[in-house]
Amino acid sequence: MKRFALGFIIGGIICSALTGFAVEYAVTANPFPIKVDGVSKSIEGYNINDSTYFKLRDIADAVGGFTVGFVNNTITISTSQAEQSEQPPEPANTDGAITIYEGQPRDNRLAKEGDIFVKADGTEIVLKKDEVTGVLGYGQGVAPDVGIMDEVGQGDQITTSPLTANGKLTTGKYGLNSVGKNVSDSQYQVNILTGEGHWDSEWAVISQYTSPKEAGTEVGEISADKNYFWDSMDWVLVSEHPEYADIFKVN
Repeated sequence: MKRFALGFIIGGIICSALTGFAVEYAVTANPFPIKVDGVSKSIEGYNINDSTYFKLRDIADAVGGFTVGFVNNTITISTSQAEQSEQPPEPANTDGAITIYEGQPRDNRLAKEGDIFVKADGTEIVLKKDEVTGVLGYGQGVAPDVGIMDEVGQGDQITTSPLTANGKLTTGKYGLNSVGKNVSDSQYQVNILTGEGHWDSEWAVISQYTSPKEAGTEVGEISADKNYFWDSMDWVLVSEHPEYADIFKVN
């Protein structure tokens, strides 16, 4: 497979070198079918002087094993897993909606819009993104990612345990959350008053849109949506300070 990909990389480089002399050759669309590991692929190609050429990015997409970019006027080709993992691919079992049971462990993926969340009392809630903040599950009173299995350790010392409310995820296999942030090494914070949970980066987006505009009147005063409390100087997310539960004053 690597020899196959390399051959087309070299062909692409030669093609680039010939660009200035293209008028000397007849250029026609590639007339031959293309198969990768026996699977037919639709890849745009060109026949020049009895040789076939393809775009590097098209081959990268079809064959895999390397990525192509253009940075600072330089064509980049990378086979480095580190560079390819800036936005890690989601794990298997990502197609279609899944059913998530409150607090129960699972090992497939982060919650997505359209998934069904089943609360402890049997209530079923279809997860959706909030129209204003774009955060999955905002205003629905659920913590859909509590329970995903976290990996701790390395090599033979790896152990797994479910992510808990107000816990920290260390594995990077789950990818991006609803606001496009990688959840590796992230905090998952749950509002103890509403039971609603989000990643810290999602709570940050929520606070941009929903933080109360008027000052509070007494320490511990809770906002109308029960997401904030007044700490004498500012409105603070309840989810960030569950240890202050004894001062929360619910209206």
